[in-house]
Parts: sequence; structure tokens; C-alpha cells
Amino acid sequence: MNKIFKAAFVIIFALLVYERSYGQQALLRYADKEYGLLHYQESAEAYERAYEKRGKYRAAKGAAISHEKMNDYQSAYEWWQKVIGFEEAVTDDYVHFTAAANYEGKLEEVKAALDTLPDREGLDPLNLDSLQYWYASSSKMALEPVPGINSNASDYGLVKDAQGNMYFTSDRGKTGNAKKSAVRLDLSGRMNEDIYEWTGRDFLHVYKADSTGAISSLEVPVPDSYHFADPFFVNGGKKVFYTVTRKVKRQNGKKIKPANSVNPEMDYGQRADSYIDYHSELYFSQVGEDGKFADYKPVPWNDATGYSVITPFVDEEAGKLYFASDMPGGFGGYDIYEVSFDDDFNFGTPENLGELINSAEDERDPFLMDDTFYFSSNGHFGLGGFDLFSAGYRSGTFSGLKNLGIPYNSPRDDFGFLLADGGKMYLSSDRSGGAGLDDIYTMQTMLMRFLGRVVDCEGGLVSDGFMAEMIKKDEQRALTLDRETAGEIKRDLEPGEDYALKISKRGYFPVYDDQIKAEAENGLVEREYTLVPIPYRRTVFVDLVYYDLDKAVIRSDAMAVLDKVAELMVSQSYLDLQVRSHTDARASNDYNEKLSNSRADAVAAYLEGKGISSERVHEAWYGEEELVNNCGDGQPCPEWKHQLNRRSELVLMAFSEEGKEYELPADLKDLCETPNLGVTMNVPTIYFDFDKYILRPESVSQLDRVALLLKERPEMELALAGHTDIRGSESYNEVLSEQRAEVVRDYLISLGIEEGRISYKWYGKTRPVHDCSGSPCTAADHQLNRRTEIMLMLDGLNINDTSSPASTGEGMSALPKATEEIYLISGVFSSKENAEEYLKVLDQKGFDQAKYFFNTDDQLFYCYVTTFDSFYDASKRLEHYKSKGLGNAWVKKI
Repeated sequence: MNKIFKAAFVIIFALLVYERSYGQQALLRYADKEYGLLHYQESAEAYERAYEKRGKYRAAKGAAISHEKMNDYQSAYEWWQKVIGFEEAVTDDYVHFTAAANYEGKLEEVKAALDTLPDREGLDPLNLDSLQYWYASSSKMALEPVPGINSNASDYGLVKDAQGNMYFTSDRGKTGNAKKSAVRLDLSGRMNEDIYEWTGRDFLHVYKADSTGAISSLEVPVPDSYHFADPFFVNGGKKVFYTVTRKVKRQNGKKIKPANSVNPEMDYGQRADSYIDYHSELYFSQVGEDGKFADYKPVPWNDATGYSVITPFVDEEAGKLYFASDMPGGFGGYDIYEVSFDDDFNFGTPENLGELINSAEDERDPFLMDDTFYFSSNGHFGLGGFDLFSAGYRSGTFSGLKNLGIPYNSPRDDFGFLLADGGKMYLSSDRSGGAGLDDIYTMQTMLMRFLGRVVDCEGGLVSDGFMAEMIKKDEQRALTLDRETAGEIKRDLEPGEDYALKISKRGYFPVYDDQIKAEAENGLVEREYTLVPIPYRRTVFVDLVYYDLDKAVIRSDAMAVLDKVAELMVSQSYLDLQVRSHTDARASNDYNEKLSNSRADAVAAYLEGKGISSERVHEAWYGEEELVNNCGDGQPCPEWKHQLNRRSELVLMAFSEEGKEYELPADLKDLCETPNLGVTMNVPTIYFDFDKYILRPESVSQLDRVALLLKERPEMELALAGHTDIRGSESYNEVLSEQRAEVVRDYLISLGIEEGRISYKWYGKTRPVHDCSGSPCTAADHQLNRRTEIMLMLDGLNINDTSSPASTGEGMSALPKATEEIYLISGVFSSKENAEEYLKVLDQKGFDQAKYFFNTDDQLFYCYVTTFDSFYDASKRLEHYKSKGLGNAWVKKI
């Protein structure tokens, strides 16, 4: 009896195992069939049921791939996690799991998977570094779901028409039957035209959200269409481009029978090799008064059974249509193309945008704003799935490809970028935390406004003639600048980004600013730049060196002077030296010419020994042709006067090459206020013997140097002040001090200095260096008091005195000031003239009550059209004023 029970138990157990195994095999065969039919929702559920019956590697992997095909990343991650737990798991499984973990934002699991992979085939190890960088990057901006738009389905691709209505694409609506039988009996491959079996949801349709928030489905104008997506409006909303996937009756001239397996691809085009694919096509229609698409025309390059054409964008000003397509001849997958069209929408030949934009994978959703081109790609380096990218665009050339990073991008798909008026940004994403599969998000980009004022040394705006170049530092590409207002540079900056600016003008030092950070509490980044004229051939230092009779050897007393010259030339590379050498009148002219040449050579050789290149020393020699006194041939002169003629004149000249563009030296600051370029001109004090006003020989050589300087700098003048020591009467000393000032003036005039350039005063004994009140003066003290002081003057100021009176401005106290109110600002300017010109523009637009005020806090002029009692009232009325032509208006509380 026991044997009978045992045998029965064995038979029953075997039957149960067989039934369980057979049931799983049937489910797997069914799941495989559904997968082959592109019914991924159905295949995923069948693989999951098979896994529940008996947890096998094949069932888990089938479920993971099915969810992956539907972009159901969370479920895909959970099933790939099961797959890599099996011993049968291969490297490709780890690759899929790593991607799924990344889509879920699980960076630690990504790192762990990379560490445990048997090899890294299929994974770029640098990608992990980029992920870590992006995840660690902070952003002050956050995405917010667009209110009233998103559903539990897929919603994406928001655009606006001229009236502000919003349009988007969605597969909300019908869904497949949730109560499915375990085994599907209809395996004929016939297409279900009620739902899209790839996803088990409705086909794509275009929906409209009007100003009241009401959402309605638009009627597709093209007959027999399944998917209807990607609207983009032009001509003020009177014409619209869009994509459809429609039923195709014939392929290559042959009728497509109902029994054929067909695949109406979705907007992003999952192709099935064993199917007849209905590819997306690009159409355009007129928009009627009722908002309906009134007619339809295809673009000439559509090929419904060959390739897809999707995601149109139109640059109306340039007359160009951009779109994505997987047509033959691209770089792989979907590429972005452009094509020109005329006013009658006759199209040229599509051209691929090239390898900077397009990759071996998919690119889509082109969008161009100003000089920046945006698109989405899953082929360029990114966080995962489709990422949003930007590139600079100028004159048909793209540059500086950049991943927009977080928060624009996530580990999942991010696409459908739109930058609307007022800086409001929209994008589509299936990132976690959304209402459905794909959701539409918005983010106020809070663009910073840059205002740079370009002024001259007097503080006046430089209205024209200068060039300005700004780059975004991480992209190294030139940006378009707003130069409509005289003397001002304007540009919208992306928050937190770094920029650099160069301003140049012929004959002026270029100005560089590489520290522009787009950060400001009031949204306005301000700079003021001074354009300083290059002081070509500006003499900044002169001196004299003397020689012994019939010699060209540098004397010890000349070495100190030449050492000073060498020091200046080493520290300031913009200085060149002119050496003009002379002799006295003794010996022949030919001999003296050669001797003066040798003396110039001696100076150059000495400086070369100090590290000064001979290219910076310019020699000239004159023999006895330019004597400083009347000691010519046959004229009796004392030796000290002949000595004055045996000389080399040293003239240090800045920026000696006229017309050359020089960089502003780093050591020069406040160049407008330093006419001598920061080099101190040591002027002598002329001393006299007791009760005398005769020039000493050493004083004569010092005045020769002053005369040389005045000849080099004709804009300079001299101010002389004569003094005496404290001995003698006041009346006697007053006359003596006047004579001492006059003798200096007269000698300089004798050397060719115009009398009008020299002024003089005399002070007798009223301003001694030593007043001898505390103790009796020594002979040396008295000597210091017997003097004529020399001051170099330029525009009434002592050139060696850096202090100057402060500017009083342009009567700012008389300008209208702001009161404590809430203003609707329409423009901000750095000068009253520009503000008044802008008021005329506002008047032409119908804002005849517009005014301006001067804000003393930031020294700017603000034009405003009205004021508000509260921020609540301002927020309600702001959009109204923007719709009236004040698109850049903003609210500011004073």
C-alpha cells in the first residue's frame, strides 16, 4: 500500500512540474511572438508571468528589454537588476543594467557595476567622470511642471502660437485592455488601429491649451494618419509645420495588403526591420480663423516607406527650415538638416548640419535663438538617454558644442527645448518624479542683463568707432552684442556662467575683461570701460651723459645715468631709447662726425651689457652741428662750456611705432591721469651763490636737460619760483629772488624754449627750506634756501603731482530722482541723452506718459511707463504691458 502511495505521489509531483514547465514555455513562446510583433507592453507582461512561474534568466531578460523598448526605465532597471543576478549574465547585460541604473540616477550602482564588469566593452570609462562632475554641479534653477498640461501619459514638445496658445504632443486617450488573457489568440500580425500596440496607449495627437487652460485635441488634416505631432507655427501663427505617420497604400508601386505586418513609427521612429514601416512625414498647413489646420502640403523630400522626417523648426528671418531625419547619407540614426525656402514655400535641397551637431546616434528637436543653436541628442557625451545640447551659430557656422548639464538634463530623456519671449524656457523630459511618462517642464531662466559703458578719459560715452567681442568662456565662441545704444554694450547672460569681453578701437589700447560673472541680485551686471588713446612717441624721460675730450668712453659719472635708463627699459618693455650724440667744435667736421658715431655706439654697447637689445636703441650722431652754446670754430670758450657740447642726449620714448596696436602694459594704471606714463621726471632745483643770481656751470648742464625735455614735450610748460636765504631785508631779497627766477627763464629761452611756456614767481625769503627758527642755520642750510624751483606743468597741474580735483559731474542734482514706488521699467541707460532718446521711442509706441529718473545708487537713468501700488497689481499688469510692445519690461521697487 505504501508503495502505491509513493508511486502516486511521484506521478502527481512529476505532472505538476511538467505542467509548470510547460506553462512557462508556452508563455515564453507567446512573449517572444508578441515581442516580434512590436507589442512590447504585451510581451513585457508575458515575460513577467513566465518569470513568476519559474524564475529564469531568459524570462527576466525578455521583461527587461521589453520595458526598455517602451522607455519604462524604472521597470527596466528592476528587471535588469534581476538579470545580472544570474550566472548566465554577459557583459552586454551589465551594460544595459548600468544604463538603467544611470537613468534612475543611481550613480553609486553605476560605479559598482563598472568595477565588477569582466571587461568594459560598450562603456566609455570617461563617461563616469562626466556623470560625477554633472551630479556634483549645483544650479540655482529648478524645473517646474507646466500647470494643467501633463497627464499620466506621454506629453512633450510644447510650442506657442502668436496668440499665446500652447500646443503639445500627447498619447493620452485610449489605452489597451488591462484585463488580458494569459495567452493572446490573435497572432496574425494584423495591426490594431485603435491603439499603438508598441506602447499599449493611444497614437500621438496634437493638443491645444488656450488662455483659459482648456485642452482640446486638434483634428489631423492629413487623411489616414496614425500619429500627429511636432507642430511649429510661422507667419504669425497663420501657417504651421508638423509631422504625421499615415497609412501608406503602396510601397515601390505595389499595394500593401492588410495582412502585411506594418509598423506606424512614433515620432522618434523605432524601426522594425522585418516590418513594413510607416515613416513619419513632414507637412505644412494654413491655420484658419477657427484655429483648425485648413489644408495640407507635404515637403518634397518625404519618403513614407524609406525614412522619417520629424521635429520641424523654422527660422523665418533667414528663410530656413530645420528638421531631423534618418534619410540615407547621414552620420547615423537621426541627423538634423536645414533647407532654404522662399516666400511661396518653395524649398531647396536639404543639407546635413555636419559632424559637430550630428553623431552616429540620434539628434532631433532643433531650435535656434539669436546666435545659439539648441538640440537634443543621445549620441554626444551626456548624462543618459537624450540630452539637451547647445552650439554657437554665426554666418552658417556652428561652434562650441556644449551639454547644457543639470538641471536641463537628467539621466533619462530630455528634449523639446523652447526659449520663449521674456526668457521663459520649456523642455520635455521623462525624468523621475513626473506626472506621467514624458512631461513638459518650465523654468524661468532669469537671464542676467549685461550693461557695459565705454567712455573716454573725460568720462564721455564713446559713441562709435570701437569694436566689442564677448565670448562665453567655457565655449570660446563669439556672441552677438546689442550695440543699438550709443556707447553701450548689452547682452543677456546665462546665470552663473563666465564671460570675457574685449573692446578695441584704432589708436587706443584694447580693454580686456575676463572676469564677467553672470551674478547680480538685481539681474543687472554692470561694467564701465575706459578707452585710452595710445600715446604714440611719448617722451617720458631724458638725460645727458658727457665725454672727455676726443674720447668715446663711458665715464663713471655717466654710468649711473645709463644704469637708470637700463632699469626703466627692463621694467617697461614699451620704452625705446633714442641716442643723439654730439662733439664740441674742435677738430674737423668729418672727424667729429665719426667721433659722435662712436659715442652713440658706446651707449648702445653699455646698455646691451645690461640686457637691452640693440633693436630698442636707435642711434643718431651729429658731430659739431648742434652746439648748445656759441663755442663754435674760433670762438674763445672756457673748458666747461666745451664740455657741455661733448654729450649724448638720451630720450626714452614710449610706443615709438606710430599706428601700431599696443597692449596696455600691466604696470600702467589710471593712464588717463598719468601723462608721463608713471615715469617720474626728475627736475632739478637750481642753486646760487650767496647774494648772486649767476648760473653755475653744473646748473647750466641741468637746464640743458630741462630744455631737451621741453623740446620733446611741446605741450608742457614750466613754472619757476625764486627764493633767497633768510639773511638780508625782505625788499632786497624779493628783488634777488626775482632775478634768480629770471636768469633761469632767460637761459631756457636762449636755448629755443618759447617765452610763453615759462611762468615765474618770486618769494624772497618768505618760503625757506630751513627757517632757522629752532637753531641757527648752517652754511649748507643757507645754500638750500638760495634756489630756483622748477615745476613741470600740464593743463595747469604739476606733472609730478598725481593729485587732481574730483569731477563734479554734469549737474546730477538737477535731474529727476526716484521716489519710493514700484516702477514698470522699460529701459536703463548710462547717460541722460540716451534716456531722452528712448522716451521718444516710447512716445511713438503710444506711451506718451513715459518718464525717466536718475538713480543715485547705481548712477543710471531708468525709463518707466507707469508705477504700481503693489507687487500684486504689478504682476497682474506686467503681461499686459508686454503684449503692448514692452517685451523687455520689468518691475523694480525703489
